[in-house]
Amino acid sequence: MEPDLTTASSTDAAADASAPPPPRLIRREPILDQNRGLAGYRLRVLWAEPQEPDMDTGAALIETARTHGASAFFAYAPHWIDGTPGLLQNAFAHMLPRHRTYLEFPEKIEITPELIQTLQSLAHGGTKFSIRGDIAAQPGREAILPFCKVVRFDPGLSTKADIFRQSFQHKQAGRQLMAVDTPDKATHDNFMLLGFTLFQGHWPMDLSAAPLTSRQKTLLRLVTLIMGEGEVPEIQACLQQDPELVKTLLDMVNTPAFGLSQEVESLNQAIMLLGRRQLQRWIQVLMYTEAGKPAGYLSPTLLQASARAHLMEALSTLLHPEQTVRAETAFTTGMLSIMDQLFQGTMQDLLSQVRVDVPVREALLRREGALGPDLRLATLIFPSDRDEEEDPAPLLRELGVTAEQLDPLVQEAFTWAHSITQAAQ
Repeated sequence: MEPDLTTASSTDAAADASAPPPPRLIRREPILDQNRGLAGYRLRVLWAEPQEPDMDTGAALIETARTHGASAFFAYAPHWIDGTPGLLQNAFAHMLPRHRTYLEFPEKIEITPELIQTLQSLAHGGTKFSIRGDIAAQPGREAILPFCKVVRFDPGLSTKADIFRQSFQHKQAGRQLMAVDTPDKATHDNFMLLGFTLFQGHWPMDLSAAPLTSRQKTLLRLVTLIMGEGEVPEIQACLQQDPELVKTLLDMVNTPAFGLSQEVESLNQAIMLLGRRQLQRWIQVLMYTEAGKPAGYLSPTLLQASARAHLMEALSTLLHPEQTVRAETAFTTGMLSIMDQLFQGTMQDLLSQVRVDVPVREALLRREGALGPDLRLATLIFPSDRDEEEDPAPLLRELGVTAEQLDPLVQEAFTWAHSITQAAQ
């Protein structure tokens, strides 16, 4: 007998109301559009302590959203979250941002009149639903399909023939199609031909891609200069080769996230006010800016790298408040941690061109050394491409930090990364 999503005994309901979900972290997995821009996030719950397999992740997600405020927690982009019994039964589900949340139907679901009534109530308020393709194809699921706006297909769970046939039917019904973990470029290209517009998880790289663009060469040269022995005039001359980069730099340093008391109007002024260390930080951010993208494009690599950097800096400050240089080095490690995907090369090859300190190198290459655990934690929370989950409990113990301490730092990193990315458009 499958669980009923809308009924529970009064005793169970009272127990749920009085017992908050166990300590947890929230992992934000990027969902991309067909241009490889950010289209949203898939949220995953990472339990900070061992839990039963059937622990309600939806209840934990909605409790975290309540803690930070739904508008802040689900800001900037749509989010896909587990539509579990604990979430659907929660009155706060009606307060979720209408245009920024999708409730994902769980694998086991009993279709009852009470469920349909709950879905109608939520849908009337603007809530949207998502379902996995193989679940949608199961007998008896027809009643919930009208509520679904997105259907996602995993090649590991559906055959090519099923994906072809079922995706056509869902597209004809006006539903958006999402692909999950496409294993190779040929499969990805087929998804594109079938009209898929959302992509979660692995996005195959074209290893025969063209050489670095002139902007990428300039940015890599800038990073080499700023982290090496380059003098300020040489750094300034390199920046001035690309006026759009100068404009982007000025836009970023003038955001509230940087907190300057006066507006920076020129490159010379920016260099004078920032100083070498802060200039290094912003050039690292600039490294992820991309030219020629459509309006509204948000770079997932810039977002995840910035969020990792901010989280690692904040974590270092929390655990080692007297070591300011360590915090700056932690920021740099987070920013550089996805440059292999940006430049479509190996981290080993890229680090042969960029001078970095030993702790940064050890963390980037092997996730070891003084900053290795910090980067593993930042990668766990803000993953990119094929970064896999790991059990956070041993990692938290190794770092000497709790989920409760991390939670506000994670939210601040998410907010900061989006403020910087929007300024870099």
